[in-house]
Amino acid sequence: MAIPTTYFSAQILLILSFLLLGLWSSTFKLAGNRWRFELFSVDFAFGAILFSLVSAYTFGAFGAELGFEEHLMIASKTNQALAVGAGGLFAFGSIMLLGGSALLGLAFTFAIGTGAAILMLGITDFAGFRAIMLGVAIFAALLAILFEVLGAKAAETILPAVHLPVMVLKSSLGRSQQPKNSSGWRNSSKGIIVSILGGLAIGGMASPFYTAVFGQFGLGSFAGIVLFSSGALVTTLLLNVLLMNLPIHSVPIGPKAYFKGGFGQHLLGLIGGAFCAGGVLLLTLINAFPTDVQPDSLWLWAAGLGAGFIAMALGLSKWRELSNAPGSAVRSLVIGAILLVVAIGAFALAMGMPAPPPATQEQGNSAQAQLFG
Repeated sequence: MAIPTTYFSAQILLILSFLLLGLWSSTFKLAGNRWRFELFSVDFAFGAILFSLVSAYTFGAFGAELGFEEHLMIASKTNQALAVGAGGLFAFGSIMLLGGSALLGLAFTFAIGTGAAILMLGITDFAGFRAIMLGVAIFAALLAILFEVLGAKAAETILPAVHLPVMVLKSSLGRSQQPKNSSGWRNSSKGIIVSILGGLAIGGMASPFYTAVFGQFGLGSFAGIVLFSSGALVTTLLLNVLLMNLPIHSVPIGPKAYFKGGFGQHLLGLIGGAFCAGGVLLLTLINAFPTDVQPDSLWLWAAGLGAGFIAMALGLSKWRELSNAPGSAVRSLVIGAILLVVAIGAFALAMGMPAPPPATQEQGNSAQAQLFG
């Protein structure tokens, strides 16, 4: 690895990771309302795998005893499968978040998704001496999701999906169609569900990916991100077959619709995928640094989980998603965001708590003597 492992470089990588993970979702908004999220996700997955391969064969090959290919050769099959599976979970999660963004906008989608991710992370680690702080994080995340759901319901009439232009609704044969809502569900309800599913998947992929990269016979950062992105690409292509025929919103589209996109729309998808893969890679690199130069765990988790606040802020400021929303929707969003800060802080503190030292034999005998008199 050519990157110097110093405290200053760790801080720089942490800031870059935070920005990349927070900005990738805005590339979807920049692609315009006429570009379906199912089509954007294909370019997103290709952008992630291209960035991963270029990084592995450049930075991953310099200044290291073992390069990218050597790590692949010595890594266990279990860790390889875990990395691919984590990439599949991530692809499902990112597609659901993109679908939520098309229905609810960035602000509500990433607020709900972040809360769901914290909920999943807290539940999977809920044990032992961390249980109290993780309980606080889980409770705060649940309350945050509740307030964001209430806000999204209150903003139903100004959601992005209500105002999709007719050009979005063209079938693969080129005939304009009107969106059908055969399920009878509101757009806000569908957006809330897919946002929660997306957040749960993102939270669920963290543990297997960490094990695949840093476990015994692990892949290392660069080989790990390549297999992670490969799993994401395969899952995206397979999942889109279903979503294009049974869409979350609007009418079914065929594969030909992908080739009707402009150069800029495809490029934005590639950039978004590269941003996201880059953010994940940088976080794994920081975790591989010596412990004495790593940033505090609070900031590591803030970069990973708090990046959604960038998407929320851009949704409110750049894209003005709630400019015409009722006051109750804005208040719910703000209260939910404050609760998310509490949840992230509690979770980070829990994960940074040092494990209690094991009891010695003398301490054990003393405790038994006190217990039994």
